[in-house]
Amino acid sequence: MTNRKHDDLSRLAASVPTPSDYFQGLRRRGEAAPDNILLFVRRRREELRTRREGDAFHERWVLLVVLAGSGELRLDRQPVRLEPGTIMLVPPLHLHGYVNVTARIRWLFITFEWPGHTAMSENWRGTRRPDARARRRLAALVRHYLPPERNGVVAAAQLLELLRRLYPTTEPAPASTHSLLAAVQAAAKIAPGETLPRLAKRLGISESHLRARFRREAGLSLGRYLREARLREAALWLREEGLSVKAAAERAKYPDIFTFSRAFRRVLGRPPSSMRNTKP
Repeated sequence: MTNRKHDDLSRLAASVPTPSDYFQGLRRRGEAAPDNILLFVRRRREELRTRREGDAFHERWVLLVVLAGSGELRLDRQPVRLEPGTIMLVPPLHLHGYVNVTARIRWLFITFEWPGHTAMSENWRGTRRPDARARRRLAALVRHYLPPERNGVVAAAQLLELLRRLYPTTEPAPASTHSLLAAVQAAAKIAPGETLPRLAKRLGISESHLRARFRREAGLSLGRYLREARLREAALWLREEGLSVKAAAERAKYPDIFTFSRAFRRVLGRPPSSMRNTKP
């Protein structure tokens, strides 16, 4: 250990206070950290999915960092302006594409899985401008993604803290929040179109308690979550599995193709027949 490093450590150690309780210390967050993190950079407009190609769905969270160049992100048909220095969080199962993008760009994409977080909360809306602390978190994330410092645990911790810095309204709730949300998400996948009374019975709580607790913890009504989740799943069936509209309506437990098509257009802004079997 060099003298300078030793001096730094000695200085820091001298500032460590005496604990009032020798059994209660710094705890890690109870919240699940992001996982399966992937980074890549787009440098030309042609590398993006533009409006001409059609908007797309994906099943991963995307944190888009605009370093150079500008454009618009169409998120569920709504344009969001992207300028250098801004960051945008795109939840999974949302329709997205790009328009009016400059020819040369440098956009950093950070895609990941994030257990226990709903893709339909309103907390993710809009761009953010990171402060100095958030920029340091972002730089640390990139460093620990790349060799020689490549470390998934540290990268995930840096990403979680970066997200908390950018979206402070989404501070971790009690652990039961995530178990309830995960249970509802799993039930929605296992039994699309299941009624609320049956869902409540499956989860072992009353329907009124389930509704109230879900709204309090997830930030939106359970009915809306289930309706939108069912339609976004159906969009993936149409796009990725090549299902017919009739087959998707049946799997999603809609009474007929017309009711399904109306609901699909109302939530996603386009008819189910417009979905194409292409990569997101």
